[in-house]
Amino acid sequence: MIDKKKDILHIIGAGPAGLAVAYYAKKNNLESIIYESSENVGGNCRTITHGDFKFDLGAHRFHDKISDITEELISLIGDDFLQVNSPSKIFWENKMIQFPPTFQDLFQKLGKNHLKKIIIEKIFNLPFPSKISSSFQDYVYQQYGKTLSNLFLINYSEKLWGHPANLLSTEISGGRLNGLNLSSVIKKILLPWSKVSSHLDGSFYYPRNGFGTIFDLIKDNIGPERIKFKSPVKKIFHDGHLITQVIYNNKKEDVETLISTFPLSSLIKALEPSPPIEIKELVDNLKYRNLKLCAIFLDIPNFTDNASLYFPESIYPFTRIYEPKNRSKDLAPEGKTCIVAEIPFSDQDNICFKPDDQIMNLVINFLEDLNLISKDNIIDKMTLTIDFAYPVLDTGIEQRLSPVFNYLGKLKNLHLMGRSSEFKYTHTHDIFQNAKVFIDRVAK
Repeated sequence: MIDKKKDILHIIGAGPAGLAVAYYAKKNNLESIIYESSENVGGNCRTITHGDFKFDLGAHRFHDKISDITEELISLIGDDFLQVNSPSKIFWENKMIQFPPTFQDLFQKLGKNHLKKIIIEKIFNLPFPSKISSSFQDYVYQQYGKTLSNLFLINYSEKLWGHPANLLSTEISGGRLNGLNLSSVIKKILLPWSKVSSHLDGSFYYPRNGFGTIFDLIKDNIGPERIKFKSPVKKIFHDGHLITQVIYNNKKEDVETLISTFPLSSLIKALEPSPPIEIKELVDNLKYRNLKLCAIFLDIPNFTDNASLYFPESIYPFTRIYEPKNRSKDLAPEGKTCIVAEIPFSDQDNICFKPDDQIMNLVINFLEDLNLISKDNIIDKMTLTIDFAYPVLDTGIEQRLSPVFNYLGKLKNLHLMGRSSEFKYTHTHDIFQNAKVFIDRVAK
């Protein structure tokens, strides 16, 4: 429990998790201070302004999965929180496959042999109870059959996470691949007249001026003075039971309660005294996936009418291309549009050693060869890198990290929030819900 009259919540990071904690803290009359290493809020959920264009650092959308959180954001954002219907498509063998697919579309694009196998495999799996899956590959084979999994899920996931599917945890099935929720797809194939989840067909909420608006509004709500910009936390002191101080910008600050949204590896390195060698070795072996974003500004009204295009085939370096204008028309000038290609990579991948202009030219050449864009229509372009975009969840990760979390759990006033710190994949609605639950608990 926190003493509202004396205690201050010290929060590392003004990304979604840190800001969500500060937002609910204010609602409960709790004081907070956020240490942010950059001069911006929102972390990987920022919206970038480039001339008359705007685009997000990621293909962000907000799905109405937790009603209390949705209502909270509607209250915060107001009429600018748009309800959008912009489905996505899968680009496969030079074909655009509808998502969710229809029987007729799959029959035309895949052919009857593929479709027959998909349906038979799904029906064959229905009578049998699901076994405990040891990997993501086992899980999708059980759920959707080998044919459908190998066509779209396995190759897409291996590109995205940089690991063989048989070495990936089943946890990723509800994470990045929520857009490929193929149990609903199968239902649509077998029962084409039925309704499927609105989350599947591209219905979502989105702020009129970009996803980063959510966090800009939270900054204004809690008060910008609560955020110490350009203040990276370099050291976190503890006595084995409690966090006592943090050091930022060569200043020491006493700490009552610390909420860390640091990547787990960065947190362990910052602790003083240093954790035992076995804890540091476990964290040193953690892997995070980074993203290279190639934004291309085009002198055409639209690239497609879709929120995103998924590219599961390994020949293409990008996994997904999203068009901000199809989330909100206010993100591009009339008659023009922007597309953003996502290229996931890990440290020491070949892409690390390529200059940004070479990566951009690679993307443009692929898209022109596919007749998706023309170089003559390019107005401008820019490349951005997002480090620690999301943690790589391989098999057995929960068991391997158990000693790390047990060690950190001994520091009673330290709390971990957010995907990089908790080393799990979470969505925006999860982040807000976790922050609300945490503040409700400590403010009692």
